[in-house]
Amino acid sequence: MLFILLLISVVGYSASAFIILQTVFNGKEHKPASQIIPAGIAIIAHGWLIVQQLAVDDFDHINLSSSLSMVALFVTVTSFIRFQRFSNLFLKPIIYLFSALTCVLLVFTPVHLGADISSKHALFIHIALSLIAYGILALATLYAIQTSYLSRILKRRKNHSLLNKLPPLMTIERNFFNLLALGTVALFVALGSGFLFLEDMFAQNQAHKTILTSLAAIIYLIALVLHRVSGLRGRLIVLLTLTASTLLTLGYFGSRFVKDFLIG
Repeated sequence: MLFILLLISVVGYSASAFIILQTVFNGKEHKPASQIIPAGIAIIAHGWLIVQQLAVDDFDHINLSSSLSMVALFVTVTSFIRFQRFSNLFLKPIIYLFSALTCVLLVFTPVHLGADISSKHALFIHIALSLIAYGILALATLYAIQTSYLSRILKRRKNHSLLNKLPPLMTIERNFFNLLALGTVALFVALGSGFLFLEDMFAQNQAHKTILTSLAAIIYLIALVLHRVSGLRGRLIVLLTLTASTLLTLGYFGSRFVKDFLIG
């Protein structure tokens, strides 16, 4: 069953991504259903795959692969439902192909690896909030990259055919800052839940994660404050966002990689 679900997910995501890329770069027009239906089927299979994989271990552990796959599913569903517009076509292939990759990692990673959450409800709440925050900020980061790319195209006044297929810069920036604000709030809530529910966020095996995540939250907040107070946008905001996202990724998934694969 797992491999059937994996096949459906990978094929569905890949087919939808391929159709969208044809629309964006080759100008081939397809009916919306041709990319919506494969993606919708892939999302359902992806969610079912996560449930089936975690059920093998009675939902007792969560590891790097399952965390990545849940984040990818969250981002994909958000993109699929919230942004069913042409303005989001530039990001969807990246999101879909990344989701397909996480499905592969999920199936081929031993399910017993990772943190034991069987009897630690507080830890489960903290992890769930962290994954939600990371998913929102990951989507915001993709918008930041798209903002930077579109701004560069506008300045060089090249690639007119591609420019006509991309959304207005102001639309992308508005989506970016809305997601950045929501994700930053969610990240501070996740951090707060850790300090509230967990025994010691600065324990030897948690200190690096706490420090890196806190630094990321502060940098995200600085970017938001700079934008709100001075109206700053552009390269500096994108750089701050990418820096914070890198720290956040290292803080969470870096530690999970060491624990799940290097230490075991």
